[in-house]
Amino acid sequence: MKLKIVLLLVFIPSTFMMAQNTLSGKVTDENGNPIKAHIRFLNTPINTSTNASGVYHIENLANGSYTIEVSSKGYSTKKQAILLENSLNTSINTTLEKEVQQLNDVLITHASEKQKKETSAQAVSVIEMREAKFKTADLGDVLAQTQGISIRRSGGIGSKTNFSMNGLTGNQIRFFIDGIPLEYRGFNFGIATIPLNLIDRVEVYKGVVPIEFGADALGGAVNLVTPKIKSGFSGSFSTQAGSFGTYRTSILLNNYNEKTGFFIKGGGFYDTSKNNYKVDVDVADDVGKIKNVTVPRFHDAYKGYGMQLTTGVKDRVWAKELSIEGFYTNYTKEIQHNQLMVGIPYGEVMTYRKSAGSVLTYRNEFGEKFLLDVISGYNYRERQFTDVSDFVYNWYGERIPGSEGNVRGEISESNGPSDTYTWNNDIFSRLKASWKINEQYALSFTSAPTYSRQTGDDRLITGYDPASAKRDLFTWVNGADFKINAFNEKLENVFFIKNYWQKVNSEEKIPSNNTLIKEARNVNYFGFGNGFRFEFTKQFSTKLTYEYATRLPQTDELFGDGQFIQGNINLKPERSHNANFELFFKSKANYEASNWQLQTNVFLRKIDNQILFVPSVDRSNIYQNVFEATSTGFEVSGNWTSKNERLSFHANSTYQHFYNDSKEGIFAAYKGDRVPNQPYFFANGGINYSFHNTIGKVAKLTLFIDARYVHEFFRSWESASVNPFVIPSQQTFDFGTTYHNNIKGLKYALTAEIQNLSNEKNYDFFGVQKPGRSLNIKLVTQF
Repeated sequence: MKLKIVLLLVFIPSTFMMAQNTLSGKVTDENGNPIKAHIRFLNTPINTSTNASGVYHIENLANGSYTIEVSSKGYSTKKQAILLENSLNTSINTTLEKEVQQLNDVLITHASEKQKKETSAQAVSVIEMREAKFKTADLGDVLAQTQGISIRRSGGIGSKTNFSMNGLTGNQIRFFIDGIPLEYRGFNFGIATIPLNLIDRVEVYKGVVPIEFGADALGGAVNLVTPKIKSGFSGSFSTQAGSFGTYRTSILLNNYNEKTGFFIKGGGFYDTSKNNYKVDVDVADDVGKIKNVTVPRFHDAYKGYGMQLTTGVKDRVWAKELSIEGFYTNYTKEIQHNQLMVGIPYGEVMTYRKSAGSVLTYRNEFGEKFLLDVISGYNYRERQFTDVSDFVYNWYGERIPGSEGNVRGEISESNGPSDTYTWNNDIFSRLKASWKINEQYALSFTSAPTYSRQTGDDRLITGYDPASAKRDLFTWVNGADFKINAFNEKLENVFFIKNYWQKVNSEEKIPSNNTLIKEARNVNYFGFGNGFRFEFTKQFSTKLTYEYATRLPQTDELFGDGQFIQGNINLKPERSHNANFELFFKSKANYEASNWQLQTNVFLRKIDNQILFVPSVDRSNIYQNVFEATSTGFEVSGNWTSKNERLSFHANSTYQHFYNDSKEGIFAAYKGDRVPNQPYFFANGGINYSFHNTIGKVAKLTLFIDARYVHEFFRSWESASVNPFVIPSQQTFDFGTTYHNNIKGLKYALTAEIQNLSNEKNYDFFGVQKPGRSLNIKLVTQF
């Protein structure tokens, strides 16, 4: 009897413990937002629901195989088979897709942010970064795959990046992060250095810029939108390594308590590259004969790092968001040659950049009709340029014997040595107020004042120092728009007006005669525009957009950058008539067939007082108002996805005729010539194929190939010489594969990619050679 009791006491607890399985998880939508969902164990009475954070928890489950069904109103139902066997805690996270209902051949689905933007009356294209984040290409390469956009570089990572859209380029295009100017968020080394991991989507506005940005722009705007904060703890991490000593790492962490509204978000990045790819250069042999050789670049390394922290509250009755952000970035770049990559190289020239600042944000809705959005911030920028070497270097990276002490400073005898600091203090604000009058009419107003003070110091100069001048720039852009929705939202029209006001002050002290030179000017312009969209059917729509745009000169153009650009305080604003006519065609939304989309755009840009970057072989580069110009062109893009969503391809092409239209001035002799150093025909394409359930039921393997073609173009005015310098036609192919999987709620993707697969010689920026073939590996995790 005692033995039976002992056996019973041993058996019952062990059996009970074997049945103590626990299942938990989180249900989210495609954007990571929590969903109120129902979880049901099929063929059993077991069921539960998620809480407000999308989390569920079930205890005391017996061993065995189950099929769980996760469902929520407005989303597609998902089923998954699981095996529980003495599992103390099994975690299964589920992502539900928006439900598509078919009613008499009409499909009803919820619109994404991309669809909402692209079906508005704005001239905007939206690039979702969901798949691009997994590739090893940087943000510049991703944008270059978009119709109408050309990205030109003067080298590898960290080199000068020039963004061109429909012929307009550089500062004529304004860049933002969540509506805040890029330079006031610390990213003052160009868009290619911004980690993809920190961006959710990119909005590209072509020629016609909404008032919501409170900014002047001539050729359009690019807004980088960061990921939304999810309930609970979430984040992502990315690291990659590649050829030419390239390493890039970034991290993004979020924590949001829905109950209290408190959130905190932090991120950071670290990049480094030697940029020692091979280039073709002309060198002299021992007897002075010039020959062409292939050598690795030297003294072209780049390093950048930065961090950002935001905290506040959101989704409260008194504030949709009240937050404060702080950031810091630091960049170091070696300079190897001048803008044209001609003459002797540099072996010790350096540039450094730092930025730190803070942004305060307040957003709230007052009732259902009034919205207030206010941001204000401060940004400090410091730049240092050093050119103090006593040596002269050759293209092999060697100091030329006997060169020591001949000339101090490598760039130019006229400039001499330099150790120049440039400091900028920026204060900016933007207020936007919107009033939804009714379902058909809405009115908005934006006001954005910006102040910047620049000064500097060349520490090697004891007398007159141009860098020490005190210069102030105050810019104030105001705008208002009126929006109409009619015919059951088939028609949308937005009419807007803008006012641009700018004041420039400069004080420069001349020590030799103890005088103070003061200069001042101010300008005031008005602009206007209209956006019209009409949807004929769900498959066919059109847009017609126009703006009489103004771009005010920026600090680097007016005051110089203390490095390679000389100031020109007499620059005038440039103005342009910008127009787009777009057509959109797409297939019926039907899961039983493949999907396709086609888009065309005819554009016009007619520019007056064009501000042009005029290069030189030393540090005397300058911006000047030089001519009138006109850009006309046509772009087309399309994509197709198979019924099972395994195979997809996309392609786009752009032709633009950007020509000099000056009737007087120094460039009148070249009237009718294409504007030099601008590609006029280019195309992109890509193919993706995915294998599902390769290793496990959630695994996916994707193969992809991307291609780009740029037709030959002139580096200088085509009529200036019998044999003008031509940049040859070039094409590149990138091939890679990405493996996706999920381990206990931790999503990860591993990518291997070969860029410039055929090792083509490619050139940008006045013929400067870009990197050849490179191998890159990248790991991305999301949780």
